[in-house]
Amino acid sequence: MKQKEKYIPWLVLVLWALACWMFFQLAYSYHFFYKEQNQLFLISADYIDTYQGTGWLARLVGDWLTQFYYYRYAGAPILTGVLLLMGVPLYDMGVRLGLKRSLALVLPVLAMTAEAVFQLEHSFPLSEAVRAAAFAWVLWVVVAAAKLLKKRVPAAVIAIGSIAFMCGAVWLSGLPRAGRFAAPEWQIEKMLAVDNEYRFGNYDRVVELVEQEEQPPVEMKFFYNLVMAQRGLLPDQLLRFVPNELGTLHKIGPETPLYTIKNMNELYWVLGDMTFTERAAMMANVFSPENRNVRMVKRLAECNIVSGDTLAARKYLRLLERTVAYGDWARRAWQLPVYEQKRQLRNRQDTLAVNDNSHFIMMQLLDSNPDNLIALDYMLCTELLLKDIANFKRDYDRYCSKRPRLKRLYQEALCIWLAGKEAPQEEWQRLVTMPDVMQRFLQYNQQRGSEAFRDTYWYYFDKSVPDSSPREES
Repeated sequence: MKQKEKYIPWLVLVLWALACWMFFQLAYSYHFFYKEQNQLFLISADYIDTYQGTGWLARLVGDWLTQFYYYRYAGAPILTGVLLLMGVPLYDMGVRLGLKRSLALVLPVLAMTAEAVFQLEHSFPLSEAVRAAAFAWVLWVVVAAAKLLKKRVPAAVIAIGSIAFMCGAVWLSGLPRAGRFAAPEWQIEKMLAVDNEYRFGNYDRVVELVEQEEQPPVEMKFFYNLVMAQRGLLPDQLLRFVPNELGTLHKIGPETPLYTIKNMNELYWVLGDMTFTERAAMMANVFSPENRNVRMVKRLAECNIVSGDTLAARKYLRLLERTVAYGDWARRAWQLPVYEQKRQLRNRQDTLAVNDNSHFIMMQLLDSNPDNLIALDYMLCTELLLKDIANFKRDYDRYCSKRPRLKRLYQEALCIWLAGKEAPQEEWQRLVTMPDVMQRFLQYNQQRGSEAFRDTYWYYFDKSVPDSSPREES
């Protein structure tokens, strides 16, 4: 019986590790992706030499392991393994100090649980868990050595040796640092889920995640709209969530939220403006820990591949070739057809843009390539969200007179402009070509503001308040 009781604490540790793995893998895995992309770990002697100062080895090991968070099923096992490496020596140390096995189990379980809670925070690094595990092993070595040598070596010598060993170990790994005792960041996890599924190209999953929310946060709607725009459905889905978030009214500056800064490059990339994509990616890098963000470095490489700046592209690709997760992509990036397709959307205008006025950017893109429907939809939809009917009509005439963009949303908006101008019948017939739109507009005017028309732009125009005031005309 006693022999079996000896294994019960180890079973408890294993079951705790299994529960930890299941939680992080099944319910909290997207935090790992965020931590992975907020660093750039290079497999090179020069880079490794930058790890200096107290605790350099723990930071090195933690960052080296973090790069594997890129893989969908790697994060939870890595974190669980590190936490187990912390719990095992703490339990064995308690047994060596003469505690009952059940009592010796308390410290490792509490320590591992506390560290797991700290890791719930999206900005808390894995290196802190590595540091805690290393410190646990240092304590175990000191206790084990003291027990082994206490009858052979004077106590003073053991004490001096233990202090010297601990000082050396602290220089290598540093002292453990506590994080925040807080509940899981469920809202951030949802945002990161949409962000990273979009990043990996799983657009159907993005749509599923957003549409299962009754009122998604603005960050989720931002990526939802990116997907819809690339599918040509942005006007069809614009009013699904009100208020909506296109990102076209944001300007990167001191007051811009960090998460918005890191997302803006995705908008400019989809629109096709490589200059502003590069600027946004650089700004996101600036606001990343130690100014390193591997996701942004990859985007900078992509921008320069599309723009044809070979030297700049090679600079970023050489960095990525030294990484574990991105090395293969970097070596074959030049041959990928997606970048040739992206070149067709580039801004070819010579005008110098002095700020990130999205309307001006989209006009340049459309003047360069009138077939850029993504830029067209973002421009027109932004104006409609602002209820800026005059500028909507101006831009619709400029870019849709020869290539009509027949979308119900645009037809409904044209009805408002025509009614406001008291346009003649022939003008109505020329612009509003969907017969049911005209019929329903007449019905709406008889029941103005009725919930039965909640899916129309007329209802939005009458009932909703725009998030921002209309932009100045460009």
